[in-house]
Amino acid sequence: MNGALRTISLVCMGFLVVLVIGCTNYQSAASEVIANVQKDVPFTIIVPAYFPSDVRPVPSQISGPSTNDITNSVGVGITYYGKSDNKMIIVDEENINIDMLPAGPYDTFNINEVAVLSQETSMASATKIYYGLLYSWNRNGVNFQVRIFGYDQNEGRKIIESMIK
Repeated sequence: MNGALRTISLVCMGFLVVLVIGCTNYQSAASEVIANVQKDVPFTIIVPAYFPSDVRPVPSQISGPSTNDITNSVGVGITYYGKSDNKMIIVDEENINIDMLPAGPYDTFNINEVAVLSQETSMASATKIYYGLLYSWNRNGVNFQVRIFGYDQNEGRKIIESMIK
């Protein structure tokens, strides 16, 4: 559902009065927020064009932009959540002009002549450890890291393919 319409109905001396409080187009609002963040980063923010069916394509959280004083790079993180508590997609994008390799064993595949590294990853909360996949690639001097939790490799690859066109 792209928009939500909230109404309040009041019955006043036998008359029904309907007040329209607001109409919010969530996809449009998300695009506007990302466009505002885009103004402050020196690279194009890429969001997935494909999401699994249970993920609303509206960011739950945007962190940054922030600057790493050591590498003088700018980073942005965008998080999307699924309906289940163990399903989420975290998209981190950073502008670091250094070679980027994951710390453990990884697989490599190509999408539109872009080499993508893939490896297993985990993330811990106060009560649970989440296991997922980390995808990393560099395109035009911008490093991308996308962490996907709660989905299999096929779904992960669809998300990544939608980001690399």
